[in-house]
Parts: sequence; structure tokens; C-alpha cells
Amino acid sequence: MRKFLALSEQDQSLLLHLHRHIYLSRDFIDRYIYNSDEEGKTTTAHEKSVYRRLKQLKDAEYITSFAVPTSPGTGRPSNIYTLDEFGVEMVEQMTGIKHWNYRWSKEPQIWYMHTLTLAEVVKSFEKNAPPGVVVKEFVSEGKSHFKYYDPSTNNNNKPQSHYIRPDGILVIGKEEHDEGNIALMLEMERSYADRSGTMRKLKQYNHFFSGRVVTNEGKEEFSEAYKKRMKQFDEKVALESPVEFEQWNILFIGDSESMGKRILRQLKGQETKVPLLAAAKDDLLKDPYGKIYRDLYEPEILTKL
Repeated sequence: MRKFLALSEQDQSLLLHLHRHIYLSRDFIDRYIYNSDEEGKTTTAHEKSVYRRLKQLKDAEYITSFAVPTSPGTGRPSNIYTLDEFGVEMVEQMTGIKHWNYRWSKEPQIWYMHTLTLAEVVKSFEKNAPPGVVVKEFVSEGKSHFKYYDPSTNNNNKPQSHYIRPDGILVIGKEEHDEGNIALMLEMERSYADRSGTMRKLKQYNHFFSGRVVTNEGKEEFSEAYKKRMKQFDEKVALESPVEFEQWNILFIGDSESMGKRILRQLKGQETKVPLLAAAKDDLLKDPYGKIYRDLYEPEILTKL
């Protein structure tokens, strides 16, 4: 039954994290929200007290949970959490934003495993950021899907639909200004990803980022179609931090280092409109700002962002 509770700072943080990531594991909530070790915000809570608080929030309809498999290779279910209707309303009261599909609250979506992993990756970017660098924002898969129409790709001049569906969008930059913000279109890849699917994703991204044209005077500029597309993208996805064309990247995240190399082999010889990188999940969880990335054009050289 819906009930107003006195929300602690940790409770509010939980609601905001769920709004950003859609689904979170019990372990993530325990470790990063109710037992945070962030500078100036250190908090500790016993596991049983966290469980009781989550139950209270669930009974009051702030959050809801689903028992689903969360570890590859095992069918043993664990609870994952998301916002319930009252929690969505509370986030809107706190932020003025309500970007939510209530289907997410009624049943777990097929991509929930991606959101759990990416929550860990995003937290690693936050916790390991060098001085002056911050994670500006993260957009989850459910919010980053973008469909658009382009008449130039159809011989009959009728608008043809295109889309991109990254598993998430991450924006990183200097804390004091927005110049030079870096954006990553994130793609979680598992061992069974085949070449046709990887090629299709690259084709979709290449069309989305096809923006430069050369004028009769030999000057390079952005096409009107690209400007229109990015305006629609901005209205749909609503990134708060501006990102220049040159600062967009595509990042394939592999379950292992060999998976990242395999992705680049699948794409060998292909062209990419923006830098395309691959990195192993475990490396991202340890040192996301280190030399852990492989570029499509120079896959044997490890580099930084």
C-alpha cells in the first residue's frame, strides 16, 4: 500500500540510481548506496538492516523487485530492484524529470543483465576518475534507443527508418566545464555474438554519425540531415552535457579480453565514422582510465581514452 516514508539520503540516492540504471542488484545497492565509501559520504549499514529498509520501501510502493538469474551459468535467482510508481513520482519531485516506461516496473526486461553490468562499469568510471574528471551522465538502454527517418537512403525519396540502440551512453568530462566532453556509445558483448550482428551495429552507427559533407567551395561542414537528426536525438535522449562530433566513441565491452579482440577481428577492414574501441569488462572495473582500450584500426596497441 502506498505510504509516505521519511526518506534518508541513502533512500533518495537509491531512487535516483534506479531512475538512471532502471535495474540494480541487491549487491550493488548494499555496496554502493547503503555502504558507500565516497569521500565525505561514508555510510555503513548491516546487511539485515538494508534488507529491512528495502522491504519497507517496497511495501510503501517506492520500489519493486523481481527474482531472476543474475549470474551466468546458474539458474539460481536473485532479487533485482527497480522503481515502482510512487518511486517514479518521488524522483520527479526531486529532479523535475520523469523519463520512465512503466513496463520496466511490471516485469523485468530482456536486457536487465546489461543494466546490471553497466551499473558496475559506470560506478567504476566514477570511483576511479582522476582529479577534475567526473561522469557527467549515463543514459540506460531503455532511454537511449533512438529511431529516426532519412529520405536520402531510399530511391523513392520516401523516408526510411533507421535506429541505434546502444546498451547505454556514458558522458565523461572536466568537472568545471563542458569543453571536450567524451561520450561513449556502450555495447555489451557476450561470447555468442556473431559477425553479422556486429556488422549490423556498425552499419547503424555509421549511418547515425554520417554528418560531414564537402561544399562546392571545398569546405567541410555538417549536412542539414545530420543537424536535424542530432536535434531529434537531443530532444529524445535529452543529454544535459554537450558533446562535439569529434568526441563521440563506440565502445564494445567484452566479457573477457579475448572477446574484445574477437569483436575487432569481426570488424577488420571496416570503416567507422567515429572511433571504435573494445575493452574487457574486468579491465573497466579495475582501471577504466588506463591503457586498456584497443582501437579498430590499431587493435594490437593498448591505449587510453
